[in-house]
Amino acid sequence: MLAELQRSAFLDDLTPADRRVGRILLTLPIGVIAALLAALIGGVVVFVAFAIAGGGADAAERLMTMVGQAAVPVGLTATAFVLCLLAFANGGMALAFTGIAALLHHRKLGSYFTAAPRFRWRLLLLGLGLFFAVLGPLLLASAALDPKAPGAPILAVSQGLGGRLAYLVIVVALLLVAAAAEELVFRGWLLKVTGAFVRDPRVVLLLSGVLFSAIHFDPNLDAFLMRLAMGMGLAWMTLRLGGTEFAIGAHAANNILILLFIQPMSLKPDAAHAFPPETLVIAPLMLAGYVAMAEIVARWAPLRRWGRVAVA
Repeated sequence: MLAELQRSAFLDDLTPADRRVGRILLTLPIGVIAALLAALIGGVVVFVAFAIAGGGADAAERLMTMVGQAAVPVGLTATAFVLCLLAFANGGMALAFTGIAALLHHRKLGSYFTAAPRFRWRLLLLGLGLFFAVLGPLLLASAALDPKAPGAPILAVSQGLGGRLAYLVIVVALLLVAAAAEELVFRGWLLKVTGAFVRDPRVVLLLSGVLFSAIHFDPNLDAFLMRLAMGMGLAWMTLRLGGTEFAIGAHAANNILILLFIQPMSLKPDAAHAFPPETLVIAPLMLAGYVAMAEIVARWAPLRRWGRVAVA
C-alpha cells in the first residue's frame, strides 16, 4: 500500500518550482501576515453580523469579551458566535496562506484541494458517512464509558426541539468549513511541500501528523498521540484518494460527533493530566480506522466510481 501512496495523483503535478526553497521560505512570512489579516477581517465580519442580528453592538461586545476571557459559551447564541469565529477566521487564514503559496509557486489554489478537475463533493460526503459508520461508534462508546463525561451537548444547549435542530445545523455547517480550512493547509499545502522533497510516504505521513498535532499546543501526551494518529490518517486519505475531499469529510465528522454528543465547545486549553495507558491502544486503532476508510473507497469499485476516485 505504501507504493500506491508514493504514486499518489495528489503529488503528480509537482514541478521543480515546488522544490525552490527560497519560494517556500518567502511563503511563510508573507502567508502568515496575509492569514492574520484575513482572520481579523473574518472576526470583524462575524462581530458585525451578530451585532446586526443579535441585539446591537453591546451584545456582540459581550460575546467578544467571553471569547477573550476563554469562558465556556453557554446557550445557542454564544456557541454559534464561537463557531462562526472559528469557521470564518480559520477559513480566511487558510485561504489567504495557501493563496500566497499558490501565487508564489505559480499554481492554482484548487490544486491544494484536489488533483481532480473539480472538487469532488461526493467524496466529501463519503468521508462523513464512513467516519460515522466506522469510527463513530468507537467515539460514542468511549464517551459512554467515561464516568466524567458531561453528557450530550445537543441536549443541554436548548430545551426545545427547534433550538436543538438549529444547533445541529450550525455545528454541521460551520465545522465543515473549519475542517476544510485545516485540511487545506495541513494536508493540501503541507503534503505538496513535503512531497516535493521526500517521496517516502512514511516520512510524509509522519511529518503531517506531528505538525498537525503540535500546532494544537496541548500539554497532554495522550492528546498529542491521538492527534498524531488522526493527522497521519488524514494524510493517508489525501494521498490515497488524490485530494483532501474525503479527509475534510472525515475530519468534520469527528468534530461534529464531539460537539453533538461528547463534549461542549470550550475555549480553554485542557489541563495537564496523567497519561491514560489505553491511549497506546486507541491511537493505533484510530489510525487503522482512517486507513481502512480510505482503502474501502479506493478498492470497492461502486464507491470509487461514485466518488470519482482514480487510483494508481
